[in-house]
Amino acid sequence: MKTAVLTVLAGLMMLSCTNRQTAELSQEGEAQLLETSREWSKSFSTEAYFSFIGEDGIMMAPDQPLLQGHEKIRKVLSEFQSIPGFNVTWEPQQAFVSESGDLGYTIDKMLVSFEDENGSTVKQFEKVVSIWKKNEEGVWKMAVDVWNTDPTLTAIDKQG
Repeated sequence: MKTAVLTVLAGLMMLSCTNRQTAELSQEGEAQLLETSREWSKSFSTEAYFSFIGEDGIMMAPDQPLLQGHEKIRKVLSEFQSIPGFNVTWEPQQAFVSESGDLGYTIDKMLVSFEDENGSTVKQFEKVVSIWKKNEEGVWKMAVDVWNTDPTLTAIDKQG
């Protein structure tokens, strides 16, 4: 009887340590993914921007068909960038990573600005979900990016 109780207690202690280690790894992975998304948000050149997107990455922009792959995404982004005064900034808010550590998602707030036909600046606040996968080298790559407008937002920082 004593042996059975000790075995159960040892098992529970090991399970507790495993759960703690899993939680710590998850928090570390989430911090890493959040930082990757922040780096992506600061990529100003087209080459740097696409370095964060998987080759078969998917974007689902408002009022656009599903875009898959660098070539299709690049074409639509070029169209967006041709709009006078067009600018995009976003701030990652949260990241979540799977227990396996190879799949995660981020939630972002985004501001899209452009000039209307009168030359006035239009600000459009949006919410974003990006799904990320680690590639064979263990590097996070954006797999799916979905966004739409959010009239309740007034800023992209955490408080806004």
